[in-house]
Amino acid sequence: MAATILFTGGNGFIGSSLASFLFNRGYEIVFYTKNPKLAPRNYRTISDLQEIERLPLLEAVINLAGAPIIKRWNKEYQQTMYDSRIATTLDLIANLRKFGRLPKIFISGSAVGYYLGQQHKCYEDTPVPEVQNFSNRLCTAWEDSAKSLLADDGVRLCFARLGVVLGPKGGILKRIENQFRLGLGTIFGQGTQVMSWVHLEDCINALWYILQNPELSGPFNIVAPKTCTSADFSELLAMQFSKRTPKHLPDWLVSLIFGQMGEEMLLKGVCVVPNRLQQSGFFFKYSDINSALQSFYS
Repeated sequence: MAATILFTGGNGFIGSSLASFLFNRGYEIVFYTKNPKLAPRNYRTISDLQEIERLPLLEAVINLAGAPIIKRWNKEYQQTMYDSRIATTLDLIANLRKFGRLPKIFISGSAVGYYLGQQHKCYEDTPVPEVQNFSNRLCTAWEDSAKSLLADDGVRLCFARLGVVLGPKGGILKRIENQFRLGLGTIFGQGTQVMSWVHLEDCINALWYILQNPELSGPFNIVAPKTCTSADFSELLAMQFSKRTPKHLPDWLVSLIFGQMGEEMLLKGVCVVPNRLQQSGFFFKYSDINSALQSFYS
């Protein structure tokens, strides 16, 4: 009988790719989703966490549910982002325990926003900055919601602190590709802010690597070994379409258009190192931004 993996956020850019990867390796995939019609037909779906009672014993839970970050924030939407991550995680774990379905491994999403504000290279043991912002608080609360309930259950708990995931059919590239094809791409602010990114293929392989190695637990920075600047990224993306160097969008205009989200996610950056993955023997196929972009457009 195939081992079963339960997903939240399985319809998203990363979740859908990872689910397909695991399905093709013989796993039974179960999606928790409010929109079962969006899930592939060969996956089982549940739309209420009480339905966990009907599932077989679980090999893994991959918890990636969360409202999109790249959207103008107001107080109401910040609460939506918080609830879609933290409240979902708490409810999920409560029902897993209630129905005796705690998995061998629980992989929960997080992001490099955990470190935002640090001025030096960030490793998995780098603490959250003393002066925190919304990104820090969201990532910390998301991780803590799983820690608080699973710390004493013998479940292997892992956190995927994701950088900007680059893939040709989703994420940031899907949002901005047409602008760059038309020669209308921009560089946010001065462009010197660091961008910690990862190729979708390496992201999926890293999550698979964590899943397959039972000695691994705790936080993992899922980012390429070599960061780039925002300007590097935009200029190299424009080159893929033989377009001119993008123009800079000044800080004040980024703030005006995108508000707090723009100030935290577009004008700031942090240099994150995939220390624990590399020390454990994981190999990144795409270590620099140029090779990653060429893999999509060459």
